[in-house]
Amino acid sequence: MKSMLELKNQPSVICYIEMLQNNISRMSSQSGIVKASMCVVYTILITIMLAIDKLKEYWWVIIALTILGAILDAYYLGMEKIYVSKYNEFVKKLNTEELNINDLYDMKPRNTSLKSELLAEMILSLKSFSIFGFYLIFIIISFIIKFI
Repeated sequence: MKSMLELKNQPSVICYIEMLQNNISRMSSQSGIVKASMCVVYTILITIMLAIDKLKEYWWVIIALTILGAILDAYYLGMEKIYVSKYNEFVKKLNTEELNINDLYDMKPRNTSLKSELLAEMILSLKSFSIFGFYLIFIIISFIIKFI
């Protein structure tokens, strides 16, 4: 019991946990920035298209930008999920005293031997409501613009 508490209080362990938490926070922040930027770009694009009276002709540009924004957002959400898994695995090893010295300061965004783990997480992230629900609104508005 005492050795586990000593291990948990090691500066290297505490620093590594903080590094993982900072990465998780940064990925979450980036996802929010992408969403806010998409709202601004979407508003500016519609305003410009209305001003030049070409809204119905270039409605597909809005859909293309929406898809690109969703992919970028899915990237950050996928990276966040990978670091959350890395964090949870590290804490689990720490609590069960299975921690290896090689586990410290491992910041590579990979938890499995899958070569496309990030791509898999991105695809799973696209299904999440925070991405699917948010960007679906833009696509629906684009189709309303096209057909009305």
